[in-house]
Amino acid sequence: MSKTLEERLTGLLIPLPATVVPRVLAQARKQNMGTARRPPWLAPVAAGFLVLGFLAGSLYAAPRFADALASAPLIGGPTAALLRSIGLAPLNNRLTAINDVATSSGYRVTLIAGYADATQTVLVLRVEPPANLFETSVLTDQFGRSLRPRNGVFDSSTGNSVISFAGLPWGDSLLGARLTLHASALQLNLGGPVTTVPGNWSLHAILAVEPGQHLTPLPADGRLGATTFHVSSLVRSGPSLQVDMRVEGPLASHLTDLVGPAIPNVSKPHPVFDVRLLDARGVDVQSLSSEMSSGLGSENGHWRWLVTTPGRYRLVVSFEGVGQFERTIDVP
Repeated sequence: MSKTLEERLTGLLIPLPATVVPRVLAQARKQNMGTARRPPWLAPVAAGFLVLGFLAGSLYAAPRFADALASAPLIGGPTAALLRSIGLAPLNNRLTAINDVATSSGYRVTLIAGYADATQTVLVLRVEPPANLFETSVLTDQFGRSLRPRNGVFDSSTGNSVISFAGLPWGDSLLGARLTLHASALQLNLGGPVTTVPGNWSLHAILAVEPGQHLTPLPADGRLGATTFHVSSLVRSGPSLQVDMRVEGPLASHLTDLVGPAIPNVSKPHPVFDVRLLDARGVDVQSLSSEMSSGLGSENGHWRWLVTTPGRYRLVVSFEGVGQFERTIDVP
């Protein structure tokens, strides 16, 4: 049987320093010369307001303490299909129910559920009538830090969508995240050019953040020609593995190059640079995302794969026409 918010707050225990209330009461009993005598009930009321203020501040900065996280729902039907389509089916039983609603310009947006770990933040939404809010969505935490969408999928027949953001910054993983999703426009495509509908939709969520495990030791550097590939971080979090790599050398400025013929409806150019993860059987692991960013004289890449079982995996890095190398990663 679910509890009301009042019952949850009543049972909530947030430790206070043992000296706080006695000091408040002692201060309230002090008499200042030339002032009127305070009513006898003022001291306990003042102490009560102090405790309430401490409680309210704790609940905002550290929403995990609020015990307001709903049990994870098993989301099925069209939403489950969306999760499968971008490799996030294992999140189906990890999602936290939210069901916050915002309406603007005649469109109702519902934030259905969410999930967060050290490498990703995933939100499940529905727009009625169906529309897509991916392009203008911004996710902000209680500290004012913002994330833009990384990837996602949208079902134009139902209005359901799944949007993935980067992992939440440090602090949220310790305290829990109080999130605000804001969208300033929706996009429609009713069989013709995309139409934009401006509006103001703000939705709110409280999510626990699954901590990440940094794996060590890191693989040795790899080399392709005169270019060095340095794995700077391996993070196991939830059902995923994230590999961060720094690339330095002549090939660094060509990692996004494309080669091959472009034949309409037949083939398209393909990247010369490729990073894959293979399981113990030599089968490609489902890729979740890949990103590249420029640094000072280097390129930094971030790759995520769907890794649900422990074992020995092989990281295969290749550059067409130059060569490839492999490194072993043991995932607990």
